[in-house]
Amino acid sequence: MANLLPQHHNNGQTELAIVQGGFGREFMVQCERGVLRATLAFSCLVTPEAGDKVLINNSGKDNHILAIIERPQNQDMKLAFPGNIAMEAKAGDINLTTTQQLNLTSAKKTQLTSTTLAISSLDAKVHAAKLSVSGDSVVSHWREVNSITSAMNLIVDRLTQRIKNSFKLVDGVDQQKSQNYMQTVEKTLSSRSRDAVITARKDVKIDGERIHMG
Repeated sequence: MANLLPQHHNNGQTELAIVQGGFGREFMVQCERGVLRATLAFSCLVTPEAGDKVLINNSGKDNHILAIIERPQNQDMKLAFPGNIAMEAKAGDINLTTTQQLNLTSAKKTQLTSTTLAISSLDAKVHAAKLSVSGDSVVSHWREVNSITSAMNLIVDRLTQRIKNSFKLVDGVDQQKSQNYMQTVEKTLSSRSRDAVITARKDVKIDGERIHMG
């Protein structure tokens, strides 16, 4: 079977070969001339595998793999770029669609820049050794929130809460310090403790229609 193709140019001739193996961009291929060393062409982005039928160009001393013609083992594909790459769609969209799993792996930094960012997922997990979030406004809607932390520090200029029912359980000390403390209860205020101490520097005023002590 003749694998030499009738395509002769000033840069040599092309022929078919079978990849025997390789590493990086250097591969060993077998053709009618024997086992040769071939370098992956710059425009060939798919990494060859052993058993692939490839098209090589012979230009004297150098052999280059121009394209992968057939992969009999499987249809898996790996794109390899020798340097930086840039994908640009000046007048359209770029869509990545998969029926199984999409993985993004970066050894240093991953950056997303967009006017609008929308993320939809049935189950989302975020893990970071250090997380910094900043912005002008946050609107959050959740049916249920569970938060577990060993320490929480909150610094705000104004805190407003509107709660239908509030239940708090403190195993240790519950301490509050403020310049002025005002509390308004529309119906019943009940306070129970083993010991109670109320200390005022000046006046203590208790006003009610009936006052029961003891």
